[in-house]
Amino acid sequence: MAAYVHCNFHSCILRMQVDVSILLPEKERMEDVEQGKNKKYQTLYLLHGFTGDHLTYLRTSKIERYADEHQIMVVMPSVYNSAYTDMKYGLDYFSYLTEELTDFVERNFPAATKRENRFIAGMSMGGYGAVHAALKRPELYGKAFSYSGLLDILERFLRPQGLDLKPVFGEKEDFSTAAADLFELTHKAGINLSGNVDNLPEIFITCGLQDKRIEMSRKLYEAMKQENFNVHYITETGGHDWTYW
Repeated sequence: MAAYVHCNFHSCILRMQVDVSILLPEKERMEDVEQGKNKKYQTLYLLHGFTGDHLTYLRTSKIERYADEHQIMVVMPSVYNSAYTDMKYGLDYFSYLTEELTDFVERNFPAATKRENRFIAGMSMGGYGAVHAALKRPELYGKAFSYSGLLDILERFLRPQGLDLKPVFGEKEDFSTAAADLFELTHKAGINLSGNVDNLPEIFITCGLQDKRIEMSRKLYEAMKQENFNVHYITETGGHDWTYW
């Protein structure tokens, strides 16, 4: 099984102590050991959903076994119900995630630092966070994954449930000017790229067929496809739950 490290450190951006769970593969490739190489691991930033924290995946999934099996380091931060944004009325979790946390991990752990070896993924609220980070900081991530993501925030403003949007985005009018709408970011990226998608992360969008949020995933996939993103859409039987994830 992978080695589990619980990190608690002071975040200068958030101005408080933060918790991060990190999984390090315990297996070592024999040829690397024989040649005295210092192993550097591909790294997955794995984002929890609404009400979750840095322990969510450890308690509810087989991520520890997968990390060891596939020789990948996994970083799982706590951001509470911030949607991984620089909140309208709260703390700057987007800056923490994409600047400070990445720097902390790569200074203190054997993480490969090239873009193609750094991935970001999340489920539900974390799916929004992963795609949002990939669109706003495309130079950081080689691939981004959304599992049943809360991808259409404007739709959620019309039918609020679960996540309290006001502390995160402010009023609906604030959100429209906050550069946080994934559809607007997708369109802007398409204009800026002019057909060249090499500088954007490869995007994977997946959702269970019985999930009430599946329309969000389908709509964003179609929007990205229209802008010529390297995007994949995967559906299969399942709901908005840990059995599917």
